Amino acid sequence: MVRRISFVLALFLIVVLFSFLAPFYGSSETGYTRGVLPVAESLPGPPDPRQPAMGRVWDAAIAQDPWPDLATHGRTGTSGRRIALTFDDGPDPRTTPRILDSLREHDLRATFFVLGRQVKERPGLLRRIVKEGHTIGNHTYNHTDMSELSQKRMRLELRRTQEAVDDALGYHYSMVLMRPPYGNPYLGGSDALPVFRKVVRDQGLFPILWTADPRDYLLVGHPEGVVRGIVRADEAGRQGKRDEVLLLHDTHRQTADALPQIIDHYEGSGRRFADLGELLADKYAKP
Repeated sequence: MVRRISFVLALFLIVVLFSFLAPFYGSSETGYTRGVLPVAESLPGPPDPRQPAMGRVWDAAIAQDPWPDLATHGRTGTSGRRIALTFDDGPDPRTTPRILDSLREHDLRATFFVLGRQVKERPGLLRRIVKEGHTIGNHTYNHTDMSELSQKRMRLELRRTQEAVDDALGYHYSMVLMRPPYGNPYLGGSDALPVFRKVVRDQGLFPILWTADPRDYLLVGHPEGVVRGIVRADEAGRQGKRDEVLLLHDTHRQTADALPQIIDHYEGSGRRFADLGELLADKYAKP
């Protein structure tokens, strides 16, 4: 009899314990990973010195411009001899590490506009990008043309990418830079631009396009073609005495092969490397 009571009591305790732990191990509508607490409830991340400065830039920008951005189609950028390196579509295990190696060898920082689906597959690469001092920007989750989406789906693409970045890092990294795939709806002549601008403004994001595009993604197997495109764009930019935002992709071998020569060219031409935060701060500097 005593043995039977002990068995029943043990069974009761197991049921109670399972009920207590179940919320942490089951899937839910919030999308928490099985067995992992939400990022906001886990250990806080290290302080990010970039964020307070970018917050001040946002405050200054929004006071002057209802739709703050940089290098978007038909809108002025900044004047000078600086170059900001940006890379889209990664991280990619075949090529992103080589690009990071080149940047580290030259002690340079860049902005990586990442895809959420790539971050989800390669969280370790995302962590390396951040650890080595580069900036992360939102490039949507699926590389979807934003001009073809509803407002709800635009927000979803951006939110899922933010969640993927936070999951990879284990803390909240507030992305403040965003590049829409294909440059749309800025470049596609779409009537979705007002909706898109509202979405990114509501989320405190700066849309960033580019001023120089060597179309590296088309030059498969021809790194020298990428370099030639860079030289032509640089000559045009110097004639206009403008800062440049360079569009590259860290998903192509020819780009990784060309990057050391690209860096050498800019250093030899008197350009100074800068990050996007610096260019934004100058564009929206208070009078």
